[in-house]
Amino acid sequence: MKTKDLHAMSLTDLEKQLKSSRQELFNLRFQMATGQLENHRQIRHVRRTLAQILTEMIEKQFQAQSQPAAPEPAPEPVAPAKPARRRKKEEGA
Repeated sequence: MKTKDLHAMSLTDLEKQLKSSRQELFNLRFQMATGQLENHRQIRHVRRTLAQILTEMIEKQFQAQSQPAAPEPAPEPVAPAKPARRRKKEEGA
């Protein structure tokens, strides 16, 4: 799957694609364990596709969070408190 295709997908489509890719990876691992897998590169390809899908999902979620609906007023800066003065030790005590 190309990255252009992933950019065009919505979050729900990406979640569906993620689920199907994970199922495909499970099936390939099962085939490898039983000795039925002929092309071992398929596992690498599916793992790469999974990583691309997860990356795109995280980017879309970050973009949604970074764009607030209404700008919030900036809080007023608080002046740092002065440190308490140290008492002088009394002589004789």
